[in-house]
Order: sequence, then structure tokens, then C-alpha cells
Amino acid sequence: MSNPDRGRPFSDVWEYMIKGQQQSRGHYTATCTYCNCTWKYGKPCVLRQHLANHCKNCPQDVALYFARIVGKKMKEDEDDENDSNSDSEVPKKKQKYTFIMCNIPFSTIENLWFVDLMKTLQPGYDLPSKQTLSGTYLKAVLSHVNIRIVNELNNESNLTIVLDGWSDSHRNSLWAFMLLTGSRKEYL
Repeated sequence: MSNPDRGRPFSDVWEYMIKGQQQSRGHYTATCTYCNCTWKYGKPCVLRQHLANHCKNCPQDVALYFARIVGKKMKEDEDDENDSNSDSEVPKKKQKYTFIMCNIPFSTIENLWFVDLMKTLQPGYDLPSKQTLSGTYLKAVLSHVNIRIVNELNNESNLTIVLDGWSDSHRNSLWAFMLLTGSRKEYL
């Protein structure tokens, strides 16, 4: 007799999602229980990133739990990369942080002049796609940064919330909140 329950067990992220119709073998539609965001194919890594970084209604403890999982996965990927890294490869961590921290548009990675430059510098190197940079890499860095901020704030006392408001040329109200710590660190 066949056992219908055989196969890979469902990830713990499904405890926070509504499993919908089966789309293919082992793949289901997903709906976030907190914000009703839906996915045609509920992939656990995407669902974790949603709860960690994007769901506005997700409780902080759940968001932090999944942010740690996403950050841990990113760290494991970087460790694996460093173990297998040769001199002719550009580490993914440097790619991610170069584009994100230097505010370089993700479309640059598909510019023919940029591709030619990278192939000249590293002939065997394959560049990631714009979608990989703006999707997977950006979400992983966001989780990593959020975890660092939460960990730093847990060790702080005497926090001050600063508010600044102004209007743009169309008379739309704009607000910025900043958190100041006793050690004069600022978080926007």
C-alpha cells in the first residue's frame, strides 16, 4: 500500500501560512495569515523572507525568528562560498554589498559595458542576474541588517525617537522617524 504522507515534511513556515490548492507535486498556493498576501507557488524560502522582512502585521517575535533563519542561511551560503572560493571568483558577499551599499542601480549588472568590464577583469566569472541581485541577495542582506539592528538595540538603553516632517512640492506630507541610542547611534 502507498502512504500518501510520504515525501519531504512541510517547513515550519507553513504554520503561519494558509496552504491552498496543490499546484504541482509538493507545491501549494500560500496565503499569509497576517496580511493575506498570496503566492501561486509557496516556496518556503520566499515565505520566510516575507515574514522576516515584508509582512507589516507579523508579530515581532515571528518576524525575528524568520529573520534569524534567513540570516543564518545567508551566513551558511557565504561560508560554503569562502570554502570553495578560488582567486578567480568574486565572492557573492562582495557583489551584494557593492551594489547595495554603493547605491548602484541593479540594472547596471546587465549593461553590456559593465559585463564587458567584468569579463575583462575576471574572464571565467558569471555575473548574477538583475532579478537575483534585486530579489534573493537584497532580501538576504535586509534580513542580516535587521538582525544586527535588533541585536544592537537589545543591548542599548536610553533610546530616543526623533520625528521630522515636511511637505514636498505637491504638498504631500512626508515623515521620517529616527531612533537615537545613548551611544549616539542613529537608526532610520
